[in-house]
Amino acid sequence: MDAASNAKGLAAAEINIGQAARANLRNTPEISYLTRPEKPGGSVSHGGLFRFTVKEAGTYRVALGSGAWIDVLEGKSAIQSTAHGHGPECSGIRKMVDFPLKPGRHVLQIAANGDAALPLMIIRMP
Repeated sequence: MDAASNAKGLAAAEINIGQAARANLRNTPEISYLTRPEKPGGSVSHGGLFRFTVKEAGTYRVALGSGAWIDVLEGKSAIQSTAHGHGPECSGIRKMVDFPLKPGRHVLQIAANGDAALPLMIIRMP
């Protein structure tokens, strides 16, 4: 799945909750983030934007195969994360971040990734 480089491209970068994706990222200078990431990365890093829809309120976990910076937005406001962790050894999951989300559309911003691709998944926690 290709990351969007700006808000206009989000319709083509829709992630389904509970389904893993291989995210193809963009060079940082090509990206117009909706909200400036706390760690945007440099000119040789990669990132992108993805959209997803939450149907019921709860805690949602974003899992990545790298240590890239993650922001989840509601509108243009970043949601404060509630937990951080690492995946099990040999799982390919390097970073997990939990967010309390309300129903509606949200944007996942990825920034400061060293590689042009990474595995990612968003799941609803029990």
